[in-house]
Amino acid sequence: MAHTTQKNAPHLIVNNQTKRELDITTVIRTVEDSKVLVDDTAAISANGDHGYTGLVSNEPLDVTIRTETGLENTYRWEETDPENALSVGVSTDEIGFVVATPP
Repeated sequence: MAHTTQKNAPHLIVNNQTKRELDITTVIRTVEDSKVLVDDTAAISANGDHGYTGLVSNEPLDVTIRTETGLENTYRWEETDPENALSVGVSTDEIGFVVATPP
């Protein structure tokens, strides 16, 4: 799946690292006022991914990922520079977060 990204806004990619399709809910809120930017549930195929673009830059965001199996994790994304991305890996027993910054 190809992702188009805006050059002036950070983006997030959720990757399903399991061997079956999962319904994965992504909720992204601003830390300052808890404004909901994204509240979306997507069916993501095995080893597939789903992206979110056009997020607020240069302010912290709370990112909550929840699976249909009850797995849930929240990450405070502080480094929301416009060129950064947050990669979320969902496995059968863990949800991990990695911030990608340009060299």
